[in-house]
Amino acid sequence: MVVSFRTDFPNHDSTKQSTWHRPRSFTFAANEFRDQHQVVVVGAGLVGLLLAIVLRQAGYQVTVFDKDIELKEIGAGIILPPNACRVLDQAGVLERIRSHAVRPQEWVSHSYKSGATLGSMNLDPHMDKLYGMPFLVIHRPQLRRILFNAAEASGARMRLGAVIDPACIDFANGVINTASTEEPRTAKCHYKDQVEDNVAADLLVAADGQQSETRAYLSGEKNRPAPTGKMVNRILVGVERMRELGLEDLIERPRIHVWLGPGSLAVGYLLQGVFNFVLTCSSENEKSVFLGPKAVDKEELFATFRNWDPRVRSLVENGHGFLKWLLFDNSGNDPHSWVRFIDDHKLALALTGDAAHAIGPYISAWANLLNSGSGAAMGFESAMVLGSLLGQAKCRSDVGQALNIYGSLRRPRTNIVGRVTQKMAEEWMIPDGPLQAKRDRLFTEEHPPLPGYPNTLQDPFFQKWLYAFDGADEARRSWTLSGQDRLSQTRDAEDGCKLVHGIGASDKASRL
Repeated sequence: MVVSFRTDFPNHDSTKQSTWHRPRSFTFAANEFRDQHQVVVVGAGLVGLLLAIVLRQAGYQVTVFDKDIELKEIGAGIILPPNACRVLDQAGVLERIRSHAVRPQEWVSHSYKSGATLGSMNLDPHMDKLYGMPFLVIHRPQLRRILFNAAEASGARMRLGAVIDPACIDFANGVINTASTEEPRTAKCHYKDQVEDNVAADLLVAADGQQSETRAYLSGEKNRPAPTGKMVNRILVGVERMRELGLEDLIERPRIHVWLGPGSLAVGYLLQGVFNFVLTCSSENEKSVFLGPKAVDKEELFATFRNWDPRVRSLVENGHGFLKWLLFDNSGNDPHSWVRFIDDHKLALALTGDAAHAIGPYISAWANLLNSGSGAAMGFESAMVLGSLLGQAKCRSDVGQALNIYGSLRRPRTNIVGRVTQKMAEEWMIPDGPLQAKRDRLFTEEHPPLPGYPNTLQDPFFQKWLYAFDGADEARRSWTLSGQDRLSQTRDAEDGCKLVHGIGASDKASRL
């Protein structure tokens, strides 16, 4: 049985649709082709949900599949820099996010031992004045819920508890086979009102994260995540408990605090009612490799940070909600292309978010800490670029062109962010010694910062390149360019950033 989705969405709650607003500055002309084009998004994470909203703005019929039977999110905080907020604003959800978010006023870098301030960066209202968008932090589950509700209200259909195996897809005829995650597993997907085993679609977009089965299928190689030797530990401390501990200076003025230590890093910031604290350190004591979160040995973690700023030790001693994740390098099966469009195949294919940006160990977990949310922001940018390009399509061949432009635009930028973030991590976690002392002098003495400054976010070239990016505008301009002009545009952007940061062929140039 092949199920073709109806365009009137009989199960859609019309009361939710009235709360979803399409920004006046971000609209697509109505088009009959897109109104009949069926898009399946695999993954109801942050990027998949954002993409669903943008595709509905463009007029596509969208269904989102996710293997989880219920919406859930493990994690606490997520940073939303101006480039991420710009996408969320264009998707019509930023105002709802603002009401649940905190606006940190500063980014403060600390010495790991004394806690002394090495340097600071103005965030609020500085970022809003420079880039027209705020710098926010928010509880990750809250963000996902806002995006989920907005995607549903826009008319996207949600299908939870479903698995899509790329090996079982009939690309020639555009038929996707689904399986239920309920036990025993069957070859059907169960919903409230119907049972579907095959779904008709014209485009499948995989936004199912670093362990994406679709990426493995496209590359022809299995997912083999390689441990990096690092892990992330997440701790929560309630606001009242922070006051009892005499840590008011960390919460009275909303700020992002970063402690730079040898081989380790600590990042903390205030969410609504709780202080989110994340510690990165060596995973050499882990006896086995594990995927996903795991309980933390509190005594072992305290021993790792026993020589750090007393505030760091106090947070570890008095926190709750301890969880840890290993950091992996997922770049081993990076496909040659993020898209596949074959003329005589009905179903086209694309990757986005972490499913596409598998360029190293830092792009998602570390980029969110080191480059102010760039892991999530890169995913949001990619979703906006892809959705905006597809919003120009008026026929099937236009879809193929949109997919090709998407890959050529996004790959250079995400590669640069990944490499700069990795370089930044190396400089921030320098062992005690002369290089660390030189780095700290640059932090404290160089004002205003020059290109190559240790906090890349304050690098005058890189900050503008990162935060001023407008994916919707970039997509529209690229759509009107010829192939040669478009290639020159992407090369100029990549070469300019490499020039400033010394990340050319050797990747060794550094002011340290």
